[in-house]
Amino acid sequence: MNDRRFLITSLLAGYVALALASRGASAQMPATPVLQNAWANAGATAAVDYGHARGENAWAAALAWAPGGSRFQLSLGGGVISDSASNRGGYGARIAVPLVSFAGGSIGTAVFGGVGFTSHGSTQQANFPVGASLGWRHALGATRGISAYVAPFWVLTRAKLDTVSTTRGLVRASVGFDITLASQLGLTIGYEDGARAKESEPGVRGGVFGIALSYAFRRQNGGS
Repeated sequence: MNDRRFLITSLLAGYVALALASRGASAQMPATPVLQNAWANAGATAAVDYGHARGENAWAAALAWAPGGSRFQLSLGGGVISDSASNRGGYGARIAVPLVSFAGGSIGTAVFGGVGFTSHGSTQQANFPVGASLGWRHALGATRGISAYVAPFWVLTRAKLDTVSTTRGLVRASVGFDITLASQLGLTIGYEDGARAKESEPGVRGGVFGIALSYAFRRQNGGS
């Protein structure tokens, strides 16, 4: 059985975006989950997404690119994070490398790593997530498909206030679903949870929800 190629994009919520919660540091883009599919979409893909964490909301835009053959994928993005008191900016980048696929290409694996930054006043925050993903995908006709994946990861959070720095490492995991609405248009929904930082520590302090809409500039063929 040949491996089908169809548009199931690992979106910004997974690409650039990533988890951070209230007054903590982020995985990449604050208040959005760290979502990472096991495949890359050759060419460029743009996305807009919304994320929600405890007491925070995020709106972001992102761009991902993979070479022909989809050996790896680079993504970057940024946006605005808001809470009841203020708004601030955040941005990040990630690289993902698909590894081995099984069952005729319907099951795949990948590894990824990223970095993200945000600041508010004299406080600077940075997150460095590293993890792996396991995904399943299924074609829905010639140009559409659906995919589900889980991505466990470890994230190191570093917060700096003036000259004082603190760090915290957490083990987290996310689950996501991608579906192609049309041949070049995709929708991603995901959720992240796991170990939570204490109020006195930098890091994520709860679950994080995200939803994203993506557009692939290069049409993927449904055939072999």
